[in-house]
Amino acid sequence: MTDEARLQADIEALRPKFPDTQDLYREVCTVLFFRYGITPTANKLYQLVRKGSMSAPAEALARFWENLREKSRVRIEHPDIPEALRDAAGELTAKLWQQARTQAEEACAAVRVEATQQVDAATQAIEQARQREALLSQEVSAAQAHASTLTDQIRALEQRLAHDEGLRQGLAQQMEQLASQRQELATFVEVARAGEQRANEEQRRLLLEVDRERGQAARLQKELDTLKSATDRAAKSHADKLAQASQQVDELRRHSAELEVALASLRAEQAQLQKLVASGDGDRHSLTRLRSTPPNKGSSRRRLR
Repeated sequence: MTDEARLQADIEALRPKFPDTQDLYREVCTVLFFRYGITPTANKLYQLVRKGSMSAPAEALARFWENLREKSRVRIEHPDIPEALRDAAGELTAKLWQQARTQAEEACAAVRVEATQQVDAATQAIEQARQREALLSQEVSAAQAHASTLTDQIRALEQRLAHDEGLRQGLAQQMEQLASQRQELATFVEVARAGEQRANEEQRRLLLEVDRERGQAARLQKELDTLKSATDRAAKSHADKLAQASQQVDELRRHSAELEVALASLRAEQAQLQKLVASGDGDRHSLTRLRSTPPNKGSSRRRLR
């Protein structure tokens, strides 16, 4: 096993024993310095432990050197140590402490720079996320407004369709009434024809008595001509009304079919918009295209206007 692997194994063994972050970093400093002869730095500690913020290993490292200096001073001032050895050990400890302090300060500065960069990057990312959120909120609001407009248009079309349906039913009733009137007219014409036939028979009979009934026959002929003229005019008037009503019914049926097509198109578009709004994360290009596309471009839409 390599030194790096053994070092990592030792650190993993320390994790359950020292759950506190500062205690764990302190013990890792001890293992690095005394067991492996490695001068600990803040970056090295964070790479090995990966716990807490970037400032945590720097704080732990500063405490480690402070404790080491205090402990070294106690050992150096022990009365059993010769003065020359004590001075040499003091100088060595001071030099080691100064080097460690310099490295710690450099590591702290690097940690501060890196932390500042990370904070700046996070702030920029948050601002971009807020801008994206605001833009998406605007698009969702626009889509909701467009969906509301489509809903109003669908309601208006439904009301117009109901109105046209009422007109259609009214025209259908008029057609039924005209058909009944036509039947009555046909009956009237038949009766008139029968009357005309009887009048002709009466005329033939009267011709046999022309000398005696000439004046009466002329009067009856005049009445018959007037009745026939009135009957023809009434028949023609009813026929014209029937043709006009049939034409109106055909036009209304075509109009109703166009309205149903327009209504189906609007309902499909509304359903698609409601799905996009419900997801909250629709395709921006699709939302813009649906919002900018006017509904129902067909001829039925122009007629409604």
